[in-house]
Amino acid sequence: MQLIHLEAGGKSARLQFLPLPDGQPALEVVHRTASGPVQSFRVASGVVVRRPGQSTPDFQMLLAGDPELQLGGAGRIYERDDLTTAWFDPNAEVPRPVGDFREIDVLHDPTGAEKERRPRVTRRSNLNELLPVKAGKRLPLAEALTQFVFRQTYQIVHTDSLSYEFLHGLAKELHSRQEMAVAGAGAKGNLPLVVRDKGSPFRAFLYGELAPEPDRYKLLLLLSDMELKRPEGRAPKAE
Repeated sequence: MQLIHLEAGGKSARLQFLPLPDGQPALEVVHRTASGPVQSFRVASGVVVRRPGQSTPDFQMLLAGDPELQLGGAGRIYERDDLTTAWFDPNAEVPRPVGDFREIDVLHDPTGAEKERRPRVTRRSNLNELLPVKAGKRLPLAEALTQFVFRQTYQIVHTDSLSYEFLHGLAKELHSRQEMAVAGAGAKGNLPLVVRDKGSPFRAFLYGELAPEPDRYKLLLLLSDMELKRPEGRAPKAE
């Protein structure tokens, strides 16, 4: 269960937030046999692939070549704890795991030219911290929806009467004023949000909407990593 520590209007609460459900959920297909349901497992084949990207040897390759076999481990079911991530140099004559490398982020300008290279930062989630995520500056709804590209959307939900009153009041305020609230982390509420560990930072906005029924509401957390700006020196053409 994912939680967000949210503050708005002098009140704060730890609330549950969920991704939006699919409009048409995919049908669950269950394959069964006379012995019961069919399940898939990742098992060891007993064949050691010599180069990353090389296909597993088939019968003809076994006859024509001499692949390395480890038949003692064939058929063993892999557990999650047995697997680790490894990187290989595809240009090396003898593939070996590579450990002396650095992950970097490459930034480009609007024309596609490389602008900056910087070490990748490993971030951790900051939604459920001691300092709450603050709903601060307000933006007109039309301005926010046309100025930012939203990558992800979550719905913040209530779990009791107190959290319902808190969220319903915030959604009512945003809906009546046709505004979106800028949400930020940190002591000043100006830091981007990181939803999950090792995730990317996002600018966050709160969108509220009331249903025709007065007791129903919707409060969404919209995440953006791109702002739309007009290039310098270009003015809108007169109609």
